[in-house]
Amino acid sequence: MGRTLPTQTEVAARAGVSAATVSKVLNGHKDVAAATRARVYQAIESMGYRSPSARAHAAQLPQVLAFADGIATAYTATLLDGVISAGQSLGVDIVVRFGARPAAGDPATSRTLPLGCIGIVAITYGMRSVDGLEAPANLPVVVIDPSTTQPEHWMTIASTNWAGAKAATEHLIDLGHRRIGWLGGPTESVASSDRLHGYRAALQSAGLPLDEEIEVNGDFSVDFGRTAARSLLSREPRPSALVAANDEIAIGAIEAARSMGLGIPDDVSVVGYDGIPQASWSTPRLTTVQQPLTDMGRMAVRMIVDSARGVPPESRNIQLVTRLLQQESTSAPRVTAGA
Repeated sequence: MGRTLPTQTEVAARAGVSAATVSKVLNGHKDVAAATRARVYQAIESMGYRSPSARAHAAQLPQVLAFADGIATAYTATLLDGVISAGQSLGVDIVVRFGARPAAGDPATSRTLPLGCIGIVAITYGMRSVDGLEAPANLPVVVIDPSTTQPEHWMTIASTNWAGAKAATEHLIDLGHRRIGWLGGPTESVASSDRLHGYRAALQSAGLPLDEEIEVNGDFSVDFGRTAARSLLSREPRPSALVAANDEIAIGAIEAARSMGLGIPDDVSVVGYDGIPQASWSTPRLTTVQQPLTDMGRMAVRMIVDSARGVPPESRNIQLVTRLLQQESTSAPRVTAGA
């Protein structure tokens, strides 16, 4: 005698909800709390519910929607690797959307959210902000490396940006550099601003003057790094070292220095920030502040899943520790005096 298939009523009892709520979940209604929806999906899967009218929905795993500006950078790709890896281990599907985001007042917002969506992860690299992201009130949101101040009910994951940039600058000071330039990201970026303040704090702690003439802010891009570094390295006296707000800026700076006939690190030392794979692929290998990017992606999905299950995070705003990876793009200045 075959096993009797469970009914919607039995699924409802297992999930602790009404049969009507189970029906709403199966039919994609959005007026069900994320935690309730997650319990229904768990009951469906554990009981093997597969009625003909709901088989497609019942078989679907809960989904986490990840937004990113694009995948042209190793930074974003590394974060997404962590997001997807966590999805596999936690039993949720990851849906990645590039560029297009649910926007305030957009009547298509509900159609952009996949069925069974239990939360949203936003990677803000390349985005001036995520102000246009309007998530349904019952969905948890985690913003990775927030570029601006986020709503209080959202969660954030970042690294210790101030401390990381301070450590990078102190490394150069310890090598003997005294004139150290800054190549930053967008001025409205919280991460870049924190890194700038860390750079300045290291100079002040060492008794070195702050010089806004050798501080330039722009975009997190190789092109900006080339242009800005060429400008700073044309000044007299020339900086003997540069701290960049990310690795792409630093790689552009190295290219600019070479195009001017300057050696790295003999004439100019360069430090980046992020620890993307290209930092070790560049020639010379880039000294950089490593963010635990893969762990940040994994943690974001874990926070979504826990929130959907009704487990509050220990902290809504998490900062992970960075570390300085000293490689070949930094050394003592050729001439210490006046450097």
